[in-house]
Amino acid sequence: MNFYGSPSWFTTELLRHVKLSGVIGEPCVGHGAIASLLSVWPYTKQMWTNDIDPHLAADYHLDATLSDSWAKFPDCDWICTNPPYSEFAAPIIKNAYQKARVGVAAFLLTSFLEPCDDRADFLQQHPPSLVIIMPRFCFRKDKRGSRWATDNVTISCFVWDKSATGQQIIIRPKSAIAGFYKNPEQAISQERAEEIVQALAKLNEVIAKGEL
Repeated sequence: MNFYGSPSWFTTELLRHVKLSGVIGEPCVGHGAIASLLSVWPYTKQMWTNDIDPHLAADYHLDATLSDSWAKFPDCDWICTNPPYSEFAAPIIKNAYQKARVGVAAFLLTSFLEPCDDRADFLQQHPPSLVIIMPRFCFRKDKRGSRWATDNVTISCFVWDKSATGQQIIIRPKSAIAGFYKNPEQAISQERAEEIVQALAKLNEVIAKGEL
């Protein structure tokens, strides 16, 4: 099973560090955890969504690992997604990088940095401009279904900003993350997550005015 629903703090932490704007595409929308927050982010001009599962609500239902599918997606400034892991992540990220005018933000296993055969050349030519390393999240319960379990590797937010001239790593402990929760049972409400998004937008405005 390759579906890992994103906790809201994945998206809000990304927006704390990267001001996504313009037209944003979400090629692996799932149940809309990321898209629902980007839709209330005031810098989002427009969004399009896709998911390979025809039963999920999305603008398109195409296979994002195939370059032919991306030719059918609208133009966009940013791609923001939590793609399936294992062998599906690399082709999706490569396609996203070619499609996005400004950049790509993706939630991936931190081990995505390993130069495996499916991505070594891409990573060498296009290293991420920013990696935000997150605390571990328990996506699901263990095989017995008795307790929440983490993966062997934590998730990081990888950002490929085509205008960036350097590289940066940011470490985010759970104590520093607004709205952090460890597993889906502890999730904050959608309303609270949207409040965090709005607060981050106001902070951006204050910074832009030079008042901070």
